[in-house]
Amino acid sequence: MRLFVAREDVSGDCVSFGAADARHMYLVLKMTPGEEVSVCDDDGNLYECRLTRIDKSSAEAEIISRREYSSEPSVGVTVYAALSKGERFDYLIQKCVECGAAHIVPFVSERCVARPEKRDYEKKRLRFARIAEEASKQSRRTRRVSVGEIVDFSQALALAAQSELPLLLYEGERGFSLKSALQGLGSGASVAVITGPEGGFSSGEAEAAAAAGVRSVSLGPRILRCETAPVAALCAIMYETGNFEISESGEL
Repeated sequence: MRLFVAREDVSGDCVSFGAADARHMYLVLKMTPGEEVSVCDDDGNLYECRLTRIDKSSAEAEIISRREYSSEPSVGVTVYAALSKGERFDYLIQKCVECGAAHIVPFVSERCVARPEKRDYEKKRLRFARIAEEASKQSRRTRRVSVGEIVDFSQALALAAQSELPLLLYEGERGFSLKSALQGLGSGASVAVITGPEGGFSSGEAEAAAAAGVRSVSLGPRILRCETAPVAALCAIMYETGNFEISESGEL
C-alpha cells in the first residue's frame, strides 16, 4: 500500500504516521510489525519502509530504501467542478484523481441543485479532501491531490483564468472542440477545466467565462453527465500530452 506523509514526519531512517493512518493500518488492514509499506513525502521522495511499531493511535517504520520518483503527469490540470447532488461529486473526485488532476476546486453556479449552506462549506471540503487522499493512495499518485475551498462561479473563473489554458466545458459550444484547444499543448503547461452541474451552464455564465478569458469548448455531439464530463476531458488531455501509456498488463 502507499501512504502520504509530511516532510517533517521523516527523521533519519524513521517515518512516523499520524493517528488516522495508524488506525486504518491497524484496525482495517490488520498490519503488524515487519510488513512493508510505500511512503511518499511532499518533496516527491518515495520510501520503501518496514513497520517497526503500530497501534490504533500511532505507528513507525524504518526506511529500507529511498529515491526520487514521480507518477505525476507532465501537465498540471486543475478541475473546477460545480457541486452536484448525492454521490456524483464523490465519483467525480475519485475519477479525476485517478486520471491525473493536480487540484480540484468545487464551486456553486446558477443551475446547481446542490446548494449547501455556507456554514457547511468547510465540513464538505474536508470530506472531499479525504476522498481525494484515498483516491491518491489507491491510484499510486506520488502527491496528494488537494481540494480547494468551495467558491462561487465568478471566483472560479478568476482563478481558472490564471492558468495557461483555461477551458469551459460547454454544451452550447458548436465551433470549437476540446481537440482543437489542445493542439500544441506542451509539457509543463497549466490547464484549467471548468465543468458544470446537472443542468449545465447558462448562456450568461458562458458569456461571463468568455469575458474572463476562458475559452468554451465542446466535447462532441453527446451530452455527458456532470460527473463524466471532467473525466472525459482529463483523459483527452492526458492522452494528447503523452501521459497515458498502456502497459502489457493493461494498466495505465
